[in-house]
Amino acid sequence: MGPVEIREVPALPTATVRGHSAPADIPKTLGVLFDQFYAGFKGKGGLNIALYSRLNAAGEFDIECGVQVESGGNSSTPAGRVATIVYVGPYERMKPAHEEIHRWVREHGHKLAGPSWEVYGHWNEDPAKLRTDIFYLLAE
Repeated sequence: MGPVEIREVPALPTATVRGHSAPADIPKTLGVLFDQFYAGFKGKGGLNIALYSRLNAAGEFDIECGVQVESGGNSSTPAGRVATIVYVGPYERMKPAHEEIHRWVREHGHKLAGPSWEVYGHWNEDPAKLRTDIFYLLAE
C-alpha cells in the first residue's frame, strides 16, 4: 500500500447504475450493481469505478458502479481536494487502505467531505496484482 497523498482532482464523467447498501453488504452489492451495469452498457468505457456517497437516513451508502467515460455519461466523480492512496492486492483485503486514509486525515487535521470512490485498475488473474486507487473528498 502506498502512502496517503493530497491532490486536486477534476470531476471525471462516468456511466453508472445506482443502488444502496448497508456497510457490511458492500462487497455483495458491488457485484450485483456491476452485473446490472454491464448487462445494459453497450458503450466504450475506461476503468471500473465505485462511488460512495454519505450514509443515507436508513444507514446505507448510496453507491454508483460503472466506468469512467471520456464525455457524457450520467454522473461524475467529485472535483476538489482529495486524500488518496494506491492499494495493490485482493479486493477483499482493501479495508486497511481505507482505514489508513481515515487515520491519516485525522492525524493531519483534515476533515472528510463525504464522498469517496474506488477506481479499479485493469483486471489481473493474480489477485496480488490488482490495483485500486482510493479517493476521499476533503472538506474545504
